[in-house]
Amino acid sequence: MRAVVQRCLNASVAVDGQTISQIGKGLMVLVGIERNDTPDDAAWIIKKVLGAKLWDDNTGAWKRSVVEIDGEVLCVSQFTLYANFKGLKPDFHESMSTLPGKAFYSTFLEQIRNAYVADRIKDGQFGAMMAVSLTNDGPVTMLFDSKDRNPRKSGASSAAGSASTSVAGSRASTPAPLSKEEQAVIAKRKVAERAEKKAAYLARVAAGELPPPKHKTAARVEGQELESAE
Repeated sequence: MRAVVQRCLNASVAVDGQTISQIGKGLMVLVGIERNDTPDDAAWIIKKVLGAKLWDDNTGAWKRSVVEIDGEVLCVSQFTLYANFKGLKPDFHESMSTLPGKAFYSTFLEQIRNAYVADRIKDGQFGAMMAVSLTNDGPVTMLFDSKDRNPRKSGASSAAGSASTSVAGSRASTPAPLSKEEQAVIAKRKVAERAEKKAAYLARVAAGELPPPKHKTAARVEGQELESAE
């Protein structure tokens, strides 16, 4: 569920040229209902609309809600808040269909009226072509999406942590450049290993286990190529 909340000095809704609702100082709320919305989504939006601190307390700090200033709220159903675009044409399949949407919206209005003062909550006409007017105060406009009520930081942090671990692991598996001293030590070890293998090979030749190598013939011993002379 989504709500575009605008702080206003006044707002009104007209249908067929006739004003059907109007408010003074308060909030104009465009309400979009998604096809999978539940009562929990509506409750979250109501809490945000009535509790958002959008007015100052004469010190410049935003500390007062529409309830605290005794303001009014004008709700207008707005299925286009769930438009998806494929190219330039909007698709509204994400919004709740007409009949269940109307029932959901009616319940939403009843709940927000019960949560505040009933006669301070006004609405437009569900499904009608409406002319909406307001004087935005500020301007101040907020977007609330009930899907944000489920914290995503932990998931994002976990993903970031996994990514960091992956990067760290990748870096750890990549050997750091060796210093000249380290390279020299490794080279000496390789020379010593080749010498040991050559000595072992010649010992087996002397014992008659292997044929003697021919002059300047490469002999492969345990995967190493050795050049030996008679």
